[in-house]
Amino acid sequence: MIAGVRLLVSALLVFVSFLNLVQLNQTLRWVKPREADDVVVWEDRLRFIRDELMKAGYWRGDVGYMPAGILNGRPQTLDDDRNWVQARYGMIPWNLLQNSSSAPYVLVDATRINAPAHIPEGFSKVYESKTGLILLKRRPTP
Repeated sequence: MIAGVRLLVSALLVFVSFLNLVQLNQTLRWVKPREADDVVVWEDRLRFIRDELMKAGYWRGDVGYMPAGILNGRPQTLDDDRNWVQARYGMIPWNLLQNSSSAPYVLVDATRINAPAHIPEGFSKVYESKTGLILLKRRPTP
């Protein structure tokens, strides 16, 4: 009798496990790949910018953020605002200041334009990524 109950419980356990796997498979069909998430894309773009800041010993503090369109005299767009929010999240622990060149470092976002970005007076280029992000450092004033 006990052997029969054990066999029934084992078969039920295998059946329920199989149903769980089927349900998991159906659920995972709707999950986007990691690379399709905008936040992940921005984190990947910003990886080398963060590395350059850490190499320079600038572990936290203000970093300016300027869309290249604004530097070239174009009006700000909603995409510029959205990119700033995503970049700000990806740049934690640094404080990303929107449309500001007053910080010791400035991140220029040239991801949406085909023309070269204008580098403001008093800055030198530290790093330029293949994705269009440029890290500038304020030159010391004489």
